[in-house]
Amino acid sequence: MATESTQSPHLSTLAPSGPPPPLLQPAMLRQAALWGVPVVLALLFLVWPYQQWDFGKRESILVGWARWVSLKGDWQFCLLVPPLVAGLVWLRLGELRKLPWSGTWLGALPLALGLFFFWIGYKANTGYPGFLAVQFVLAGVILLVAGMAWMRTLFFAWLFLFFAWPMQPLEDSVSSPLRPKTAAMAAAVLNAVGVPAVNEGSALQSAPDPAHGRQIGESFSLDINKACSGINSLFALMMISALLGYVALRRPRWRLLLFACSVPLAVAGNIVRLLLLVVGTLHMGADVAVGRHIGDHQEMSPYHSMAGFAVFGVALAGMFALCWLFEGREMKSNLQRHVRPSAAGSICAISQPRRTLGQLAATLLLMLAALGVCMGTDIRFQVAAPGVKMVADDSRQPFLPLTLGDYQATRSDMTTEEKSLLDEGVKLTRHTYMSPQGRVIMTTVILSGFEKRSLHRPEVCLPNQGWTVTDRMPVSIRLDDGREITVMMMRIFRDVEPQPGMRIRTRAINFYWYIGSDGTTCADHYEHVFLSYYDSVFRNVQHRWAMASLYVPLPEQRVGSENPLLELGAVEDTREFIAKLVPQIMPLHQVASGSNPPASAP
Repeated sequence: MATESTQSPHLSTLAPSGPPPPLLQPAMLRQAALWGVPVVLALLFLVWPYQQWDFGKRESILVGWARWVSLKGDWQFCLLVPPLVAGLVWLRLGELRKLPWSGTWLGALPLALGLFFFWIGYKANTGYPGFLAVQFVLAGVILLVAGMAWMRTLFFAWLFLFFAWPMQPLEDSVSSPLRPKTAAMAAAVLNAVGVPAVNEGSALQSAPDPAHGRQIGESFSLDINKACSGINSLFALMMISALLGYVALRRPRWRLLLFACSVPLAVAGNIVRLLLLVVGTLHMGADVAVGRHIGDHQEMSPYHSMAGFAVFGVALAGMFALCWLFEGREMKSNLQRHVRPSAAGSICAISQPRRTLGQLAATLLLMLAALGVCMGTDIRFQVAAPGVKMVADDSRQPFLPLTLGDYQATRSDMTTEEKSLLDEGVKLTRHTYMSPQGRVIMTTVILSGFEKRSLHRPEVCLPNQGWTVTDRMPVSIRLDDGREITVMMMRIFRDVEPQPGMRIRTRAINFYWYIGSDGTTCADHYEHVFLSYYDSVFRNVQHRWAMASLYVPLPEQRVGSENPLLELGAVEDTREFIAKLVPQIMPLHQVASGSNPPASAP
């Protein structure tokens, strides 16, 4: 008895003094997270005026994204991604209910990275860093508040959300190399089945037949342009393959293989589409199979539209065949595991309330701090002076000399079609130079407007004018004043038919490069885009870019009997011409200065 009486005071000191504070109670923590985190996320991505889209005023990431995608028919499948992601989360709800909240401070790294991307896009006035911000912020919130087990369970749904963001900048970089390869494979298939065909670049044409007096392209002549390249369907098929692999396959290696096969399956579907167009042209004529040209516009025929569905038909058939090959007998059980009802029970146990409260507070404070930084960021858009000389008159057009060495120039004005295609504020100067030896070099300098993306890639514009780009390569040129620049050189051609049965091929070389406000030059389109945003964010330099383009026609030659020395001579002459021209139009010590009224930068 004495022992018990002496220990009672000691035990009473170890007993809890009372219930934990309200914020440390699991139910209150869950309520704070389930209300506080969505509210701050909504402020970041649904409310905050983030970017000037195509609508004239700043709108939030998600509102601007939804409006932009809804107007782009090729990317409207992106609108399906958020409800699909919600469905994927609902399928794992039973597992999530059993997982405790055990956040890790490692989540602060993707959260901070996502908020940095958020600020980058806000300062540069562009949406793609904002899309990355959505992904990384969500990953950081899940890791920091709930923990690694939650991230593993939700990883596919989080990864699948990437398909919501339209990858429009990749259209040209991905489709340009795919188009000539697709045409070459279609030509190989046609030759294998006994239909003589040739291709050059993205052009697919019937082979010449001297025995029957048929010239190249007389039976059929197709060109895989941007709209028909199948690249937009490629992204949709990649999304479908990822979703199909997740629900129908269990083993990760088969899922990855199915996803990788979506690219060759899309290419195979596009080859079948081309073969259908060739067959239709041979049996029904080009107007019925492909469509008619009305001015510069291609009117697509119903047959052409129906042939486009071959891309999806072939690709989807191949995907289902691969799924059956990988796990055919197990597919039924694989599908059933996704439709089991969610398990009932208590939700999200919290073993360390104090730690969870600290992580939740850090999450909310970091996101609110990012909004505070954005509020203090100067987002005024002040365009610097151009990096090329300007004509000293009221036209404010780029300068080109009338005489350059042995070359004499005649001036050409901007065409009506160019005025309709170019953005407002774009200035253009064009001179056609001719040497005594007969070399012709048509030189154009285009000065962008007050928007960052008002210059287009020649690889995009030239096909719209009937040209086919066969290849492109960077070329370094030493200037007469000692500087060295890199320009892009493209070989192009197009066929014309001045009279029925006579097809003439015109070849040319095109050189171009971009010129920044501070004298920066670059040969690649995407490099100039990157520098635009990088310098606007970190150097506070808002480039007003110019682009110099030189078109050099080659003498007309019969296909198959080209003289390579003619092209080599044109390349060397043009390199010497550029070495003399650039010091005339680009000051040696150009410094970005001056400003113009603020303008939008979508």
